Amino acid sequence: MKPQSEWMDAGLTETIRSVMEDNYDLGKLTRTKVVLGGYCNKSYAVWMSANDRSRRYFLRLYSPNAIEKEIQFEHALLNHLRSNGFTLAAAIVSCRNGKTLVTTPSPADHRASNAVWALFEFLEGEDKYSWTDTDLTDKEFNSAAGILAHLHHCGQGFKSSPGIDRVQPRIMAFIPTFKTTFSTFLKQAGDGRCDQLFKENFEPICKALADATAFETRFQGMMELPVHCDYHPGNLKYRDEKGVGIFDFDWSKIDYRLFDVALGLVYFTSIWGDPAAGLRLDKFSLFLNAYNDTCRQLSHIDPLTKQEQRNLVPMLSIANLYVLNWSLVDFYGTAEPDDDAYYGFLNHNIGLMHWIGTHKGMLERLISQSV
Repeated sequence: MKPQSEWMDAGLTETIRSVMEDNYDLGKLTRTKVVLGGYCNKSYAVWMSANDRSRRYFLRLYSPNAIEKEIQFEHALLNHLRSNGFTLAAAIVSCRNGKTLVTTPSPADHRASNAVWALFEFLEGEDKYSWTDTDLTDKEFNSAAGILAHLHHCGQGFKSSPGIDRVQPRIMAFIPTFKTTFSTFLKQAGDGRCDQLFKENFEPICKALADATAFETRFQGMMELPVHCDYHPGNLKYRDEKGVGIFDFDWSKIDYRLFDVALGLVYFTSIWGDPAAGLRLDKFSLFLNAYNDTCRQLSHIDPLTKQEQRNLVPMLSIANLYVLNWSLVDFYGTAEPDDDAYYGFLNHNIGLMHWIGTHKGMLERLISQSV
């Protein structure tokens, strides 16, 4: 019997059947479905039948640009988190040979000589939000902050094998590279809306980068641990106003704990649609308090230290610049980008850059009251 296939061609369905049946002891493939969303990798829900029972799994086809040692880092971290009791991330399903990756010839439109696949348990729950759709309930904000604290708690002690790591440097080694990258983009910028916005704000962006780089010595000695590095509302699953699952660990690396907290605050509490609106201060306090309160309840991680509190505002700026870098790299690296979509991204992050710069005192007072 051929598997049911939703939104997929016969060739891809056959490739997935081969991946599942030739490499895993999970039975026969009965159904496949594209899982929409995600900017880099492709994802599929797959149903396997064995002993008259059907079970759903999550199959990832990694981007042609994915680097194998980074994937191995992600898998090692997920296994470490699970061994330390963090069960909200989908467990990796090992092949019958004990490995976690399957390599096949590339399906159509994959643009690589080989395709790399990995299988995960399927996370239940609802996909309610995205990185630009952040209107969570207060209970969901509390839950999301608590999940981040649990993630940091369970990630401590992680050590990857030699040669297995993220290629992207840690944030304070990465930030100094942005000016060269942005200067290259400035030379290729045309006359479109995104180009004009970028050119008009190039000097303020460079000033923000210089300010960020100057903080490196102040950050030394702060807690470093595995960070998610893409912690936004769209990477959580929800049920009954609680986060019940977290995914997309492919950007994870070892870095300052404060960077992950700041990035979470930028993602979760930003006001979208108005470039001058900044962060939602009530949600900012809610998220920060919930993170610290959860840390107090855990045995191996403390709330933000005094040093981290003092440096949260500059780290917010750094986190926002990190997201701006992603938007610019993606925009100028895409052959025919969606100008309207990227204008929204760039306008938001550039506006937030200006807002953080003019609201430092208010944010510092809010942080001192929140922790």
